[in-house]
Amino acid sequence: MLLELIVSNTLFITAAGDFTVMVFQNTYRGFLYRQLFTTPALITPSTVSLAGQTGIVTGSNTGLGYHASSQLLSLGLSRLILAVRDTTKGEKARSSLLATLNDSTHGSGKNQPQVEVWPVDLTDYTSIIGFANRVRDTPNLHVNFIILNAGVARFGFEPASNGNEITIQTNWLSTALMAITLRPILQAQYIQAKRTATNGHTPQPPVLSIVGSEVAQWAVFKERKIAASGTPPTSVVAVLNDQKKFNPGDRYYTSKLLLTLFFREFLDRMPSATNDVVVNLVNPGFCYGSELHRSITGPLGAVFGGMKRAIGRSTEVGARTLVHGAVVAGKETHGCYLSDEKVAPWMDFVITAKGEQAAHEMWKELTEELRTVINIDGVMEQSGV
Repeated sequence: MLLELIVSNTLFITAAGDFTVMVFQNTYRGFLYRQLFTTPALITPSTVSLAGQTGIVTGSNTGLGYHASSQLLSLGLSRLILAVRDTTKGEKARSSLLATLNDSTHGSGKNQPQVEVWPVDLTDYTSIIGFANRVRDTPNLHVNFIILNAGVARFGFEPASNGNEITIQTNWLSTALMAITLRPILQAQYIQAKRTATNGHTPQPPVLSIVGSEVAQWAVFKERKIAASGTPPTSVVAVLNDQKKFNPGDRYYTSKLLLTLFFREFLDRMPSATNDVVVNLVNPGFCYGSELHRSITGPLGAVFGGMKRAIGRSTEVGARTLVHGAVVAGKETHGCYLSDEKVAPWMDFVITAKGEQAAHEMWKELTEELRTVINIDGVMEQSGV
């Protein structure tokens, strides 16, 4: 039995001296195996048609978001909203996407997809609320899926305009605010679509797909211990915003762990009896060709770029997982973590008692932060009716 565990998993000893098994999926060996030997399948028009559907992709002017948008349009998507911080770059992406469409699938005229550029700045809560309100208030808008893809990785301490460190602000706090505000809007639009459906056609439940990362498994997250050991104890957010305690090698990992902990609490606190929105968390893998790590420059940047090329997937391949999570995976993936286009085991820490406690604690800090901009309890309770 012990030999079987060693072969199929990683066996290690915890600080308490007990043996713990880490599933192969969550080991470095598992990561390298998937990177080198697993290629997510391309979704093709012969298997999926998105004609008549509308989607939103954040961070869609470059990298994973851009390639996911291109693939969605190739599947016949009728309306695509590119949600971007820089609308000039967004318009360039829009022109490029339309220029590369297959003419045999999307010619000019009535078959031309409607591609729009909407601004949203994930370092600005007001911008996020304004974006959500626009999704809610735009006449005749029925969104079938949203991919929350926008993210950053900074290897130098950089505060956002509100004082929060920018990686934490973008990847955790603001992505959480997007999910919390958009879910009831998707629910309301879905209810309206069902009411107006004709010929007995029932629309598919909408999907809110959040882009996470397996690097959450590797987060040290020392800031939680530092916050608890202070005299008096302070908030984890305060420690994360302390430049003296900034760990550049762990910050992106920690931001994705916080996003994962949020996801699990978000699902637990959702009004499940009146919720039809499929919410899943998608890992695209380690990819080259994106601007995610653009802040790494000089010799370190060259080494890191070489490593990405050696073991990374192209952003086109990584984007396939985003498309799968949004338009293929289906309602059976509600509340699930997806990797390589299938349901995958959760990171080890998040399913432990300590992980669940951390999730509760960080939900409290998250809601305290977001209560400055929304009635978070009221929004969470909205059923869309």
